Amino acid sequence: MTNELLHGDLCPLCRRPLRLRLTTAVRSTGVPQPTRTDYLPHCDSCTSDPFNSQKWNDAMNARDES
Repeated sequence: MTNELLHGDLCPLCRRPLRLRLTTAVRSTGVPQPTRTDYLPHCDSCTSDPFNSQKWNDAMNARDES
């Protein structure tokens, strides 16, 4: 698995395409649009399956630690 997962990459567990999930939207006062948005790769299939959910979390934590 690569350390930098991007939208369009395949899930390391089920090999389905990843999508980007919004994690943070920072807004400044008086600005109609977010000044910064952060996204994380996300696999709907693995995160909704109780068996694979923990494996997915472990894989993402290992990616962040390296």
